Amino acid sequence: MRHTSWEGGIGVADHKRGAADEAGLALCVRGLTVPADPEHPAARPRLDRIDLKLNPGEWLNVVGVNGSGKSTLARVLAGLPETGATGFMARGFAGPDPAAYVMQNPDAQLFGETLREEIRFVLEWSGRSAESFAGRTEAALSLSGLRALADRPWASLSGGQRQLAAAAAAAAGGGPLIVFDEATSMLDDASGRALRELADRLYLGGAAVVWATQRLEELEPDRRVVALRDGRLVFDGDGRTFLYGESPGTEPPPCVRCGLRLPYLAELAIEMHRLGAWAPPLPMSEEEWKQKRRKAGLDGD
Repeated sequence: MRHTSWEGGIGVADHKRGAADEAGLALCVRGLTVPADPEHPAARPRLDRIDLKLNPGEWLNVVGVNGSGKSTLARVLAGLPETGATGFMARGFAGPDPAAYVMQNPDAQLFGETLREEIRFVLEWSGRSAESFAGRTEAALSLSGLRALADRPWASLSGGQRQLAAAAAAAAGGGPLIVFDEATSMLDDASGRALRELADRLYLGGAAVVWATQRLEELEPDRRVVALRDGRLVFDGDGRTFLYGESPGTEPPPCVRCGLRLPYLAELAIEMHRLGAWAPPLPMSEEEWKQKRRKAGLDGD
């Protein structure tokens, strides 16, 4: 396990501090504070005294409005440096090296001329043996569904295809953690679903996934959500509670208190609950909505 304390933004290995940490192999941050941009020193911190634990193989949604600190937290969890950060981190299962990280704009992280070259670059950078390159390359191409486009230049691929390529290449090293930082924000619905399916396959294969987003429709009922507002952690629970609250319709749910807008379908579900038509749990997933419609006799089947 790696324990790191930040000093002016420089991570320093500290093998004594927290050696008996009860979190075991978890990735932990305690008291994490990241100051404001140096050009605006009087502004509030980007992150303010964050305590958080991420377990191996866990899916963690990080949500909040623009400027809430979610991307800063995503970068920290990925092991990327943040100038001036203070606090304590135990990298645990994630290991000492930066994790696979997928940005909003794929063009900002693609260095090869083609997907095949990009995968090879990642494998070389991550120190994988040359003997493993062929197998890992084929696995990454299969994961992305882009094998037929593996040797085509980026300009011939759509934005969604480039984002899938960036994610597949980032995951090619086979690390235990991958971080998606608002990776669907520039994609249409179809491309966003394809990227989400890729992330799900990595998760089902055992990787921990950090998914930073402000798209509430991407949340799932039972997966963990942490929400940030003004750099502070204000919610840590499951997706359904974040969307609807503990007692739907009686008070603004956590997502609204975080400054996010309740999706139309969630508003509809709450109204149906107020009218006595639907009892909790209120629907989130497509399958849950289908079940509610069938019970209400609204399906045309």
